[in-house]
Amino acid sequence: MKKVTRNNLVRFVNMKKKYEETKDKELLKEINSFVEEAINKDKHYFDKLTKYNFTSDQLKYLLF
Repeated sequence: MKKVTRNNLVRFVNMKKKYEETKDKELLKEINSFVEEAINKDKHYFDKLTKYNFTSDQLKYLLF
């Protein structure tokens, strides 16, 4: 996952939910990597969240 796309954000939400359950350190590394490499570098991240029409539950994971 190197770009902020709807599919990648859905995967990201699922990874964060799974991490909450398992506390898997490798999964946490993957989450942090996506945040650093894609989300933090995307100037239009918050605009995309509105455009992609995520549910309230999904947004809770996407808004850190």
